Amino acid sequence: MKQESVKKIDDISEFVLLNQGNTAEIYLYGNTQIVKLFREGMPFLLINKEYENGKAINLALKNTPKVFGMVLYKSRYGIVYERITGGDMIQAMLGKIYKIRKYSKSLAFLHSEIHKTQIDLGQNVKEMLCENIDSVTVLTDSEKENIKSYIRMLTDKNNLCHFDFHPGNVMIRNNTLYVIDWMTACTGDANADAARTLLLLRYGEMKYGNLFLKTAVQIFKKLIGNIYFKEYKKLTGIKRYETERWILPIAAARLTEWITDSEKRKLLKLVKEKL
Repeated sequence: MKQESVKKIDDISEFVLLNQGNTAEIYLYGNTQIVKLFREGMPFLLINKEYENGKAINLALKNTPKVFGMVLYKSRYGIVYERITGGDMIQAMLGKIYKIRKYSKSLAFLHSEIHKTQIDLGQNVKEMLCENIDSVTVLTDSEKENIKSYIRMLTDKNNLCHFDFHPGNVMIRNNTLYVIDWMTACTGDANADAARTLLLLRYGEMKYGNLFLKTAVQIFKKLIGNIYFKEYKKLTGIKRYETERWILPIAAARLTEWITDSEKRKLLKLVKEKL
């Protein structure tokens, strides 16, 4: 979508804040829609990419929210989506801790189903990783070249990859799962996408949210990751090493993202050790 055709919003005080993450806030927008309002400084090209990805993927996959348009509030862009009433899988897990195993297995099943989809989004996972690694400021040029050479030796495939797949991006409405937040979607080896999920569950930290939620997520995310990956391997027949070999480039590429300083230090340590 062209920037000049984006609908302008003068006031958001009438909107109800529903949730927020590292890159955006989610507001109720009428009765049946929400607006994902990105934080100031988020490039329009990335937001537009999520908008275009969302439209294309909604046609190819069921259980993804409809995409209606884009808005501009001051210097912040937003995307208007169908409202999926209900909470995300993190809320469901923490609300009923005894169901963590069930939800973690559902997460694996949903991910394996996404990976069966064939779609051309014009973005390959290897290309995306190399571009992101080029922008990392805490690695030397030599380290970047070593990682990019390693990426080129990894497997080429054409699976649909969400590339930010975790319980917070899975909504539950009437026991049906919906996958949201397709900004980083690309195509490539499904193992790269599974590795990205593992990395998020091992090292990811919430930048926003209350102390209880942050603490609870930190306590349970390793358990969730272990159950998820065991089930994912069972469903797909992949071997652990096929996924783990993607951890180095994915950790390096994540160093360009809006993450906490603590997570950045942990990831940088991981990258240095693997190099």
